[in-house]
Amino acid sequence: MLYLSVMNLIARPWIVVALLSLLALSPAHAGMTPQEVEMFKDAKAWAEKGEAEGQLNLGVCYTRGHGVAKDDVQAVAWFRKAAVQGFAPAQTLLGHRYFGGEGVPKDQVQAVSWYRKAAEQGNASAQMSLGECYGGGKGVEKDFVQAVKWYRKASEQGYVLAQYNLGGCYANGEGVAKDQIEAYAYWNQGTVEYARKKLAALEKQMTAEQIAAGKKRTKELKRELEDKIYENALQKEFAAKIAEKPDGK
Repeated sequence: MLYLSVMNLIARPWIVVALLSLLALSPAHAGMTPQEVEMFKDAKAWAEKGEAEGQLNLGVCYTRGHGVAKDDVQAVAWFRKAAVQGFAPAQTLLGHRYFGGEGVPKDQVQAVSWYRKAAEQGNASAQMSLGECYGGGKGVEKDFVQAVKWYRKASEQGYVLAQYNLGGCYANGEGVAKDQIEAYAYWNQGTVEYARKKLAALEKQMTAEQIAAGKKRTKELKRELEDKIYENALQKEFAAKIAEKPDGK
Protein backbone atom coordinates (compact mmCIF):
# COMPACT_ATOMS: atom_id res chain seq x y z
CA MET A 1 0.00 0.00 0.00
CA LEU A 2 2.83 2.37 0.81
CA TYR A 3 4.31 2.06 -2.66
CA LEU A 4 0.99 2.75 -4.36
CA SER A 5 0.37 5.85 -2.29
CA VAL A 6 3.81 7.28 -3.00
CA MET A 7 3.25 6.74 -6.70
CA ASN A 8 0.30 9.14 -6.51
CA LEU A 9 2.56 12.03 -5.52
CA ILE A 10 2.78 15.12 -7.65
CA ALA A 11 6.21 16.20 -6.55
CA ARG A 12 9.69 17.05 -7.74
CA PRO A 13 10.47 14.27 -10.22
CA TRP A 14 13.92 13.42 -8.88
CA ILE A 15 12.61 13.08 -5.34
CA VAL A 16 9.84 10.73 -6.41
CA VAL A 17 12.22 8.61 -8.49
CA ALA A 18 14.66 8.42 -5.60
CA LEU A 19 11.93 7.49 -3.11
CA LEU A 20 10.57 4.76 -5.33
CA SER A 21 14.05 3.34 -5.83
CA LEU A 22 14.67 3.30 -2.10
CA LEU A 23 11.29 1.83 -1.25
CA ALA A 24 12.00 -1.06 -3.59
CA LEU A 25 14.92 -2.06 -1.35
CA SER A 26 14.44 -4.35 1.61
CA PRO A 27 15.41 -2.93 5.04
CA ALA A 28 18.39 -5.28 5.00
CA HIS A 29 19.83 -3.59 1.93
CA ALA A 30 18.72 0.00 2.43
CA GLY A 31 21.44 1.94 4.24
CA MET A 32 21.82 5.57 5.21
CA THR A 33 23.65 6.55 2.05
CA PRO A 34 24.73 10.12 1.20
CA GLN A 35 21.91 10.20 -1.35
CA GLU A 36 19.37 9.28 1.34
CA VAL A 37 20.71 11.90 3.73
CA GLU A 38 20.49 14.56 1.03
CA MET A 39 17.00 13.47 0.09
CA PHE A 40 15.94 13.64 3.75
CA LYS A 41 17.32 17.18 4.10
CA ASP A 42 15.54 18.32 0.95
CA ALA A 43 12.26 16.70 2.02
CA LYS A 44 12.55 18.28 5.47
CA ALA A 45 13.15 21.75 4.06
CA TRP A 46 10.25 21.33 1.69
CA ALA A 47 7.96 19.92 4.41
CA GLU A 48 8.75 22.76 6.81
CA LYS A 49 7.50 25.21 4.20
CA GLY A 50 4.10 23.55 4.53
CA GLU A 51 4.14 21.60 1.26
CA ALA A 52 1.93 18.52 1.64
CA GLU A 53 3.97 16.47 -0.84
CA GLY A 54 7.16 17.26 1.06
CA GLN A 55 5.51 16.37 4.36
CA LEU A 56 4.48 13.00 3.00
CA ASN A 57 7.96 12.41 1.57
CA LEU A 58 9.47 13.25 4.96
CA GLY A 59 7.08 10.84 6.64
CA VAL A 60 8.23 8.13 4.24
CA CYS A 61 11.86 8.85 5.14
CA TYR A 62 11.03 8.36 8.83
CA THR A 63 9.02 5.23 8.01
CA ARG A 64 11.88 3.56 6.19
CA GLY A 65 14.83 5.09 8.07
CA HIS A 66 16.19 6.78 4.96
CA GLY A 67 18.59 9.60 5.79
CA VAL A 68 17.36 9.60 9.39
CA ALA A 69 16.75 7.11 12.19
CA LYS A 70 13.52 5.15 11.68
CA ASP A 71 10.80 6.76 13.78
CA ASP A 72 7.16 5.74 13.37
CA VAL A 73 5.93 8.52 15.66
CA GLN A 74 7.62 11.19 13.53
CA ALA A 75 6.31 9.50 10.37
CA VAL A 76 2.75 9.77 11.68
CA ALA A 77 3.28 13.40 12.66
CA TRP A 78 4.32 14.34 9.13
CA PHE A 79 1.66 12.21 7.47
CA ARG A 80 -0.89 14.01 9.64
CA LYS A 81 0.35 17.46 8.62
CA ALA A 82 -0.16 16.52 4.97
CA ALA A 83 -3.44 14.73 5.66
CA VAL A 84 -5.09 17.72 7.34
CA GLN A 85 -4.31 19.70 4.20
CA GLY A 86 -6.57 17.27 2.35
CA PHE A 87 -3.75 15.39 0.60
CA ALA A 88 -5.32 12.02 -0.19
CA PRO A 89 -2.13 9.88 -0.34
CA ALA A 90 -1.18 11.11 3.15
CA GLN A 91 -4.71 10.49 4.44
CA THR A 92 -4.44 6.93 3.16
CA LEU A 93 -1.08 6.35 4.84
CA LEU A 94 -2.36 7.84 8.08
CA GLY A 95 -5.30 5.46 7.85
CA HIS A 96 -2.90 2.54 7.49
CA ARG A 97 -1.01 3.71 10.57
CA TYR A 98 -4.14 3.87 12.69
CA PHE A 99 -5.33 0.54 11.34
CA GLY A 100 -2.12 -1.25 12.30
CA GLY A 101 -1.22 0.82 15.35
CA GLU A 102 2.17 1.95 14.03
CA GLY A 103 3.44 5.17 15.59
CA VAL A 104 -0.01 5.81 17.02
CA PRO A 105 -2.42 3.78 19.21
CA LYS A 106 -4.36 1.29 17.12
CA ASP A 107 -7.75 2.79 16.27
CA GLN A 108 -9.64 1.28 13.36
CA VAL A 109 -12.46 3.81 13.68
CA GLN A 110 -9.92 6.56 13.03
CA ALA A 111 -8.47 4.49 10.20
CA VAL A 112 -11.89 4.31 8.55
CA SER A 113 -12.33 8.07 8.96
CA TRP A 114 -9.06 8.80 7.14
CA TYR A 115 -9.66 6.14 4.49
CA ARG A 116 -13.05 7.70 3.77
CA LYS A 117 -11.59 11.19 3.32
CA ALA A 118 -9.10 9.88 0.77
CA ALA A 119 -11.55 7.47 -0.88
CA GLU A 120 -14.01 10.28 -1.51
CA GLN A 121 -11.24 12.11 -3.35
CA GLY A 122 -10.78 9.10 -5.60
CA ASN A 123 -7.71 7.49 -4.04
CA ALA A 124 -7.90 3.85 -5.18
CA SER A 125 -5.81 2.46 -2.32
CA ALA A 126 -8.08 4.15 0.23
CA GLN A 127 -11.18 2.92 -1.60
CA MET A 128 -9.83 -0.61 -1.46
CA SER A 129 -8.97 -0.31 2.24
CA LEU A 130 -12.36 1.19 3.07
CA GLY A 131 -14.05 -1.67 1.24
CA GLU A 132 -12.06 -4.17 3.29
CA CYS A 133 -13.05 -2.41 6.51
CA TYR A 134 -16.73 -2.69 5.57
CA GLY A 135 -16.27 -6.29 4.45
CA GLY A 136 -14.55 -7.29 7.69
CA GLY A 137 -16.52 -5.05 10.05
CA LYS A 138 -13.32 -3.35 11.20
CA GLY A 139 -13.75 0.19 12.49
CA VAL A 140 -17.25 0.25 11.06
CA GLU A 141 -20.33 -1.97 11.08
CA LYS A 142 -20.01 -4.83 8.61
CA ASP A 143 -21.80 -3.91 5.39
CA PHE A 144 -21.10 -5.90 2.23
CA VAL A 145 -23.13 -3.49 0.08
CA GLN A 146 -20.77 -0.69 1.08
CA ALA A 147 -17.79 -3.01 0.62
CA VAL A 148 -18.89 -3.75 -2.94
CA LYS A 149 -19.40 -0.05 -3.62
CA TRP A 150 -15.82 0.83 -2.68
CA TYR A 151 -14.27 -2.26 -4.27
CA ARG A 152 -15.99 -1.30 -7.49
CA LYS A 153 -14.67 2.26 -7.38
CA ALA A 154 -11.12 1.00 -6.86
CA SER A 155 -11.61 -1.67 -9.52
CA GLU A 156 -12.61 0.99 -12.03
CA GLN A 157 -9.24 2.61 -11.47
CA GLY A 158 -7.44 -0.62 -12.32
CA TYR A 159 -6.85 -1.82 -8.74
CA VAL A 160 -6.38 -5.56 -9.32
CA LEU A 161 -6.94 -6.65 -5.71
CA ALA A 162 -10.28 -4.83 -5.69
CA GLN A 163 -11.28 -6.77 -8.80
CA TYR A 164 -10.32 -9.97 -7.01
CA ASN A 165 -12.43 -9.00 -3.98
CA LEU A 166 -15.38 -8.16 -6.20
CA GLY A 167 -15.11 -11.62 -7.70
CA GLY A 168 -15.36 -13.04 -4.20
CA CYS A 169 -18.44 -10.95 -3.44
CA TYR A 170 -20.17 -12.24 -6.59
CA ALA A 171 -19.10 -15.82 -5.88
CA ASN A 172 -20.50 -15.72 -2.33
CA GLY A 173 -23.44 -13.38 -2.93
CA GLU A 174 -22.10 -10.80 -0.47
CA GLY A 175 -23.45 -7.32 -1.13
CA VAL A 176 -24.61 -8.40 -4.59
CA ALA A 177 -26.68 -11.22 -6.03
CA LYS A 178 -24.69 -14.44 -6.29
CA ASP A 179 -23.41 -14.72 -9.85
CA GLN A 180 -20.79 -17.27 -10.89
CA ILE A 181 -20.41 -15.74 -14.35
CA GLU A 182 -19.59 -12.31 -12.93
CA ALA A 183 -17.26 -13.86 -10.35
CA TYR A 184 -15.50 -15.72 -13.16
CA ALA A 185 -15.10 -12.51 -15.17
CA TYR A 186 -13.62 -10.53 -12.26
CA TRP A 187 -11.23 -13.31 -11.24
CA ASN A 188 -10.18 -13.63 -14.87
CA GLN A 189 -9.10 -9.96 -15.17
CA GLY A 190 -5.83 -10.04 -13.26
CA THR A 191 -2.77 -12.25 -13.33
CA VAL A 192 -2.33 -12.73 -9.59
CA GLU A 193 -1.85 -16.33 -8.50
CA TYR A 194 -4.61 -16.40 -5.88
CA ALA A 195 -7.16 -15.25 -8.49
CA ARG A 196 -6.09 -18.05 -10.81
CA LYS A 197 -6.57 -20.59 -8.03
CA LYS A 198 -10.06 -19.26 -7.28
CA LEU A 199 -10.87 -19.36 -10.99
CA ALA A 200 -9.70 -22.96 -11.32
CA ALA A 201 -11.81 -24.00 -8.33
CA LEU A 202 -14.84 -22.15 -9.69
CA GLU A 203 -14.54 -23.82 -13.10
CA LYS A 204 -14.94 -27.22 -11.43
CA GLN A 205 -18.38 -26.12 -10.27
CA MET A 206 -19.47 -24.75 -13.67
CA THR A 207 -20.84 -26.41 -16.76
CA ALA A 208 -19.14 -26.02 -20.13
CA GLU A 209 -21.86 -23.54 -21.14
CA GLN A 210 -21.29 -21.47 -18.00
CA ILE A 211 -17.53 -21.41 -18.57
CA ALA A 212 -18.10 -20.22 -22.14
CA ALA A 213 -20.39 -17.50 -20.81
CA GLY A 214 -17.74 -16.57 -18.23
CA LYS A 215 -15.09 -16.18 -20.91
CA LYS A 216 -17.41 -14.00 -22.97
CA ARG A 217 -18.22 -11.87 -19.95
CA THR A 218 -14.48 -11.59 -19.18
CA LYS A 219 -13.91 -9.83 -22.50
CA GLU A 220 -16.91 -7.55 -22.03
CA LEU A 221 -15.86 -6.63 -18.50
CA LYS A 222 -12.29 -5.95 -19.63
CA ARG A 223 -13.58 -3.37 -22.13
CA GLU A 224 -15.91 -1.84 -19.53
CA LEU A 225 -13.09 -1.51 -17.01
CA GLU A 226 -10.71 -0.05 -19.59
CA ASP A 227 -13.31 2.58 -20.46
CA LYS A 228 -13.86 3.42 -16.79
CA ILE A 229 -10.14 3.58 -16.05
CA TYR A 230 -9.64 5.96 -18.97
CA GLU A 231 -12.62 8.08 -17.92
CA ASN A 232 -11.41 8.30 -14.32
CA ALA A 233 -7.91 9.26 -15.47
CA LEU A 234 -9.32 12.08 -17.61
CA GLN A 235 -11.44 13.34 -14.73
CA LYS A 236 -8.42 13.43 -12.42
CA GLU A 237 -6.36 15.24 -15.03
CA PHE A 238 -9.11 17.82 -15.52
CA ALA A 239 -9.53 18.29 -11.74
CA ALA A 240 -5.78 18.79 -11.36
CA LYS A 241 -5.74 21.46 -14.05
CA ILE A 242 -8.67 23.29 -12.44
CA ALA A 243 -6.92 23.16 -9.06
CA GLU A 244 -3.87 24.85 -10.58
CA LYS A 245 -5.95 27.93 -11.44
CA PRO A 246 -6.94 29.97 -8.37
CA ASP A 247 -9.85 31.61 -10.18
CA GLY A 248 -11.02 28.27 -11.61
CA LYS A 249 -10.89 29.67 -15.16
